[in-house]
Amino acid sequence: MEKDEKKKERNNKTRPGLPLISIITVVLNEKDLVSRAIREVRNQTYPHKQHIIIDGGSTDGTIDILKENQDDIDYWISEKDAGIYDAMNKGVEAADGKWLYFFGADDAFFSRDTLELLFRDPPFIDDVIMLLGNVIKANGSMFKSQFGKSLYFKNTIHHQGVFYRKEVFDNFRYSTPVPSGSKRDYQISGDYELNLMLFLERAKHIYVNRVIARCGSGISMQGKLAGYVEEILIRHEHIGFFKSILFDVGTIMRYVYKKVW
Repeated sequence: MEKDEKKKERNNKTRPGLPLISIITVVLNEKDLVSRAIREVRNQTYPHKQHIIIDGGSTDGTIDILKENQDDIDYWISEKDAGIYDAMNKGVEAADGKWLYFFGADDAFFSRDTLELLFRDPPFIDDVIMLLGNVIKANGSMFKSQFGKSLYFKNTIHHQGVFYRKEVFDNFRYSTPVPSGSKRDYQISGDYELNLMLFLERAKHIYVNRVIARCGSGISMQGKLAGYVEEILIRHEHIGFFKSILFDVGTIMRYVYKKVW
C-alpha cells in the first residue's frame, strides 16, 4: 500500500481555548503492544487529540493491527527509517497539534483524564513552550522532571514527562545518521540534546506536580555505554570541552556505579 493510502483524513478537532495535542508513537515490530497504545490514547477523555503512529517497516503483524484500528489513528505510515529519532522527526512533521507528546508503545497514561487535567484549564500562558510533569518508571519509582542547572549533569526531564509546543521544532530535528557523514548521530540521547539546548536558551516552562504516565523500558533506560558517551558529546557540542569536564566525570562515575551496583 502506498504511503498516501495509509493516511486517514484529519478532522478539525480544535475548539477555541482548547489546544490540539499531537501524540506521536514510534514502533517497529510491536504487534503485542501497539493495540494497547492505541487504546490508551483513544480512551483519554480529552477530545482534542491526534494520534500519529510512525512504523519503521514492521514485519511481525504490526501493520495489520494498524489497519484494523485505523479509525482510532489520525495518521500512520510504515516505511524503513534511520532509527528511532528519524521516525520521531517524521512524527513531528506530520503533527498538526499545538502541543507534541511522545508516547511509547509500552507506555500508559496515569489515568483516563490525564490530558483533560493538564489542558482543559491550562495553568500557563502562551509563551510557555514546555509543560513538565512526573513519570512512574518501569521499576515503580517516581521520576520528577526538573528543568534547571541539573541538566548540565544529565537529562533530568523524562521523555514521557514533557509536552513541547510545536514551535520548539521549527528549528530543531533530532539527530540522525543521515545525511551520510553527519556528526550529529545521537541514537540514544537526542532528547537530552533538545532539553539542554532549551535550557541554554532559557525556554519558558512550567512544572506540574502530577504523574503523566507510567513508562516502559525504552532504549534510553537500558544503561548502555553509548548513551553515556552521547551525553558527553552533546555537552561538548553545546557548552564546550573545558566547561564540560567536571560534568563528564560525573557521567563516567554514574556509569561505573550502575555497572558495579
